[in-house]
Amino acid sequence: MATDFSDVLQLGYDYLANSQNNDGGWGYRRGGMSYVEPTAFALLALFNKLGAGGQDVPEKRYDAVKKGMIFLRTQAHADGSWGVMPADTGASWMTYPVVWLLNVLLKIPELFSYYGEPEDQDKRDKAKAWILSKGREPTVDDTTYNQVEKLFQIDSNFRGFSWGPGEAGWVIPTSLAVVGLVVEDPATMRETVEIKNAKDYLRDRACPEGGWNVGNPYMLGKKLPPTPDATTFALVAWRTTLTASDFGPNIDTVDKGVAYLESYFDTSNSDHTVALCAWALSLFKEADAVDNYRLHLVRGLTSGDKIFTYKGQQVTKRTLAGQNKTTGDWVDSPFTTAIALLALSDDRYYLDPK
Repeated sequence: MATDFSDVLQLGYDYLANSQNNDGGWGYRRGGMSYVEPTAFALLALFNKLGAGGQDVPEKRYDAVKKGMIFLRTQAHADGSWGVMPADTGASWMTYPVVWLLNVLLKIPELFSYYGEPEDQDKRDKAKAWILSKGREPTVDDTTYNQVEKLFQIDSNFRGFSWGPGEAGWVIPTSLAVVGLVVEDPATMRETVEIKNAKDYLRDRACPEGGWNVGNPYMLGKKLPPTPDATTFALVAWRTTLTASDFGPNIDTVDKGVAYLESYFDTSNSDHTVALCAWALSLFKEADAVDNYRLHLVRGLTSGDKIFTYKGQQVTKRTLAGQNKTTGDWVDSPFTTAIALLALSDDRYYLDPK
């Protein structure tokens, strides 16, 4: 029988409401400066019907979502983009999670009736147009293509999405952009040139043994290792885009990424990394395995310190804290807590809103 995580979720949602900054945003750490990305993810987590997206919502959670949406609306730029924080007048990759959030809000009628405003569709449309016109990395000439292929063994005709306009594409912003765009209308968006090319980009940038790093599987002929954060976001993107036509190289790439995260999960001493891994793995693995990942995420390592051998010496790893049973957080971080709450949710409203 699956573990009931409802009390864990309720504590986490209360933490998000209690850790909101006075300006309506959230930081990466409680009390830290408000940034667009953690604000979008905190709201995405709170959109769960068990959080603030259903009936009989606790007033503090309701007010937190209303204030958070106001914060994001006021940070929108005239060109449709968002910066990384209130003082940032430039355009950035943080536009991608906001579009993701707006698409979820616009597609769930009950949610929109609580928190939506007439301007939200226009903001989404302008942001989508900005992502497609400014968010993708530029095309390259033949000379640059050949140089990049020689140095990094990657195909520059596959264009990812960048951290900022005019920059190179990278795995995490590409993944966030793909999810943000596809959740609006999966059947249509999966068939667009931009999304098909982004999938080719993610396959091309996968590390040879599985998983992803920033976007360089090789450097001067040498293999580079994957990282759990890039692998998590890439797998979330693949979860939104996989179709029957992906059997073959794409599915093989995904399977190797999942296997890498599984191998990394039990050795990680980072609560944030465990939250990321549990989230991605929950989208691909069977129920029994997912339950174990979630228990690990919630409990941390409570049976004593983990010992491993490094260069012949036994080293004690920091024990994972898991969820704070009093305040409901993971490492007192709204961002990590939001990721953990997504990992614990059986409802995939955030990928398949309806």
